[in-house]
Amino acid sequence: MTIYLSAVLLTLSALVPAPDLSAEENLLKPLGEAFGAWTDGRPEDAIGSLEYVAFRSSDTALTIAAIKELSVILAEQGKNREALAQLARAEILAPEDPYLAFERGWNLLSLENHADARTAFEKTTTMTRETDLIAQARFGIALTEAHLGGPAETVAGLQTVYNTYPYLLSPVAQVISEQYAVMKKRQPSIVFLKEALTYDPRNIQAEIELAQLYDKANYYLPAWQTYYTISELDPEDEYAAKKTAKLVKYVTGNPDNLLYWTRMTWPSHTKPLNYADNDLVRLGLFSDEQGEPGVLTAFNFIANTDFSIIDSRLGQVGGGKANMQWSVKYNSTNKIYEIRDGMGSIIHSTRNSFRLAPKIKGGVILIKNPDIIKQRGINRGDREVSGELSILIKETGFRVINTVPLEVLVPSIVTSLAGGSGQLEELKALSIVIRSKLVHLKNSKPHRDSDYDLCDSAHCLILPGLQVENESVLKAVELTRGEVLSKDGVPVTGDFHTACGGLTEEGVIDDDRGHVQMTPFNLYRTTLRSPPGNLLCLSEDKTKASDVIWTLLLEPKWIENRLNRDAKVGYIRSMTVLKRTASGRALSVRVEGTAGSVVLEGFAAISRALTGGALRSALFTMRPIFEGKYPKYFILRGIGTGDGHGYCVLGGHGMAKGLGYKYTAILQHYFPYYKVKKLPVAAIK
Repeated sequence: MTIYLSAVLLTLSALVPAPDLSAEENLLKPLGEAFGAWTDGRPEDAIGSLEYVAFRSSDTALTIAAIKELSVILAEQGKNREALAQLARAEILAPEDPYLAFERGWNLLSLENHADARTAFEKTTTMTRETDLIAQARFGIALTEAHLGGPAETVAGLQTVYNTYPYLLSPVAQVISEQYAVMKKRQPSIVFLKEALTYDPRNIQAEIELAQLYDKANYYLPAWQTYYTISELDPEDEYAAKKTAKLVKYVTGNPDNLLYWTRMTWPSHTKPLNYADNDLVRLGLFSDEQGEPGVLTAFNFIANTDFSIIDSRLGQVGGGKANMQWSVKYNSTNKIYEIRDGMGSIIHSTRNSFRLAPKIKGGVILIKNPDIIKQRGINRGDREVSGELSILIKETGFRVINTVPLEVLVPSIVTSLAGGSGQLEELKALSIVIRSKLVHLKNSKPHRDSDYDLCDSAHCLILPGLQVENESVLKAVELTRGEVLSKDGVPVTGDFHTACGGLTEEGVIDDDRGHVQMTPFNLYRTTLRSPPGNLLCLSEDKTKASDVIWTLLLEPKWIENRLNRDAKVGYIRSMTVLKRTASGRALSVRVEGTAGSVVLEGFAAISRALTGGALRSALFTMRPIFEGKYPKYFILRGIGTGDGHGYCVLGGHGMAKGLGYKYTAILQHYFPYYKVKKLPVAAIK
């Protein structure tokens, strides 16, 4: 408890002037209990303890600090009147504190007292020089104008924020679009929704609104493409699936060629790879989010070497020449699997599984136009693979399993994560992380009862295909060949995420902010502030900062649709984060509705319910803005992308490019207890 209270005192010192501890010593215990209850998922206990501290304290600074913490929890619970009562008391004690006026504005907005909310936000802008708070307050002013002055005034107010503050670009563009839609100005409405998605491609609400706007305008092709994207993000979204099926009737040509799937005319690899025929893994291709390889009915392929066709019962039954297009197809009429050459002639037909094996080790096979029975949630793009392809028969088609050396998989994964970076030291560090992850996955056998070891979806690791490789990455992978992370000489996994936002889950700090104990107000205040300029994972282009800091405005309707598939909650009355990690990342969310309630456990369930799987991270605050008895929308303000564990991909880029760090120093920063070790082949096997 002593350590925890020390952290509490450090937090308070960051929030307010130091209280008189000699007079307040007896209140530190309930204060610490309040923060403990907040992270433990007991908000009512946290409220009770904070109310006790605020009521009992005779120290102004401690009272104000407790009320700030309390008002955040109350607002998140939708208890806006109670929050306002507490804030009114604090404003008497600290009338010049801009955060108190700012919070009063949001609570008044949620109570539909738009005039007083606007006054509170306007007051905030006159009380501080803090750019972030002023921009956030102007955003609030614009939201009140939607009810007081109308859409034109709202757009005018939002344009100021849009043109001057890069960290609210996506939500501001979304609201501007909504106001143009009210004014029946369709084209600018579409433009700003597309802008919202440019600044944050994971803004699922903007994606939904864009699909609806295209649909209403009878823009059939973009409407179909956008609904299709939504159904890919959330394969269980029947509304988007039905819209996709309806609109595809208006699409001319092959629909697959009008989407974002990779389509390749010819292999990008014209020669076999440098191939070490050891440490083989069986990779399930075209896998869904559960790691289950899709069942195909057909695909075309081109090998860059001659290849053999090996029937599982009959042995070698034929072969083909390099650089010729062939096809594999399941004939559902007679339940026969056919292999045809470029002229369409059947070279082999069978009811057995079979293999396609390049005659030269390291030969590359381009898989083209895969026809997959399950249409949603699977990458159906063309891809290059090396090694053998096993065609395993299933009742209605076949699965494709690629047997390949583990090392061959590293470059394409690193390339897809590095985003075009040419920083050699960054790429070397990332290569070691990915190799460590692959070795761990192989040894832990996530698909131990299946006919494959790993899958190519996020269930294991997303494997886009060899065609994405570039020379910089290939060089980095070769320079670190066999190197992995280890502890006490034993290989360990390489966890990674896109952007930590300043603090990883293991406590690694990536900026110069004074990171203190996470409390309700401390987390909330952090989500309102722009990231520091020296944040390692912050893009040089601040308009691309959504990896690091983001804001979403989510309509309850779509969350209700997702929740009501499995748990009948009806209309949402409230939605609150319960348990959090010490760093503030949400572990569970409670949803209470008119027909029942449900607790979402774990990030996957939270992300699926709130955003159809598009939520960037679990480090967020969430509060409702009401209209009548029910929330009109939920504001999520968040930090980072990914789970925050292990290696920060964008942070590694910042260390290499901005600070000139070598790859060993980058890895030492994110994995202070691990070493880089050359892994013997026997250890992998």
